[in-house]
Amino acid sequence: MDFEIYLPCQPDWLCESFLSVFTILLIIGLIAFIRIIYREYLTIKRKTKVRKLRNTHRKDRYKIRNSTSRR
Repeated sequence: MDFEIYLPCQPDWLCESFLSVFTILLIIGLIAFIRIIYREYLTIKRKTKVRKLRNTHRKDRYKIRNSTSRR
């Protein structure tokens, strides 16, 4: 399936190079966005674990630590 994209430039080699540069930048941007979302997910997960440990009594903390480390 061929998509036609209008680029207002005269030499074809210039248009193709611009298109490839923008494609590479789009891919890099998507990878960076996914990486940011994943790092935020890990931060939220870690914060909820710490909050859960702080809310439990000292004697019961080892149960939570051992049960989450095996997952």
